[in-house]
Amino acid sequence: MRYIHKLGDKDLGLAHGMIPLGSCTMKLNSAIVMAPITYDGFANIHPFAPRDQIEGYMRMIKELEEMLVAITHYDTISLQPNSGANGEFAGLMAIKKYHESRGEGDRNICLIPTSAHGTNPATAVMCGMKVVPIPCDANGNIDVDIVR
Repeated sequence: MRYIHKLGDKDLGLAHGMIPLGSCTMKLNSAIVMAPITYDGFANIHPFAPRDQIEGYMRMIKELEEMLVAITHYDTISLQPNSGANGEFAGLMAIKKYHESRGEGDRNICLIPTSAHGTNPATAVMCGMKVVPIPCDANGNIDVDIVR
């Protein structure tokens, strides 16, 4: 936490103005959410660890998914990464796959306000979508007439 705070002190903070691109994840996650990444036996798993060495992780993830499905009554749950850009990607891919599952794969236009965070258009392009910018007023509000 001291390291994260030290990095935050070098950056433009929430109390001083707009959040710079890429810094939202660390600044907006509470300490309690970040604490588990430091636990012995939990942190530092190698990203290419063999499947038979991560059975505990996989069981924990599966049980969490099952609990969240029971609580929310959704059909399924995605434990997407705890990052805005990764969340955007996971969400847009879910939308894209939904349309494809209904035979509507041609629905590939992503409307993005010109006031949007910098990763939004890049994420849409990575998902194979066509980005259509929507103009905004000085307060960042979209022009509803243009959307129509």
